[in-house]
Amino acid sequence: MELPAGYEAHLVPRSSTFKNYGILQTNSCGIVDGSYCGDEDMWRMPVYATRDTVIHENDRICQFRIVENQPRVTFDEVVSLDNESRGGFGSTGRQ
Repeated sequence: MELPAGYEAHLVPRSSTFKNYGILQTNSCGIVDGSYCGDEDMWRMPVYATRDTVIHENDRICQFRIVENQPRVTFDEVVSLDNESRGGFGSTGRQ
């Protein structure tokens, strides 16, 4: 498959995939960039099976979304962000 210029695909499991097949996508989310479009380039979803399972041809185990590439972002280096601290990693919602 060849994506339109300026787009990429995000390959992820369907919501029922783990319940029905017991498989987990090993790379969390597959990002297929627009240059991956040669005759031998095949979109795949590497998975880890948590139990014995059978996946037949045409079983629907994954899906993809075509999205615009992220625009180029530039950052300004600063000494401090001058914002109130929220408590660090894992602290959301704690009082």
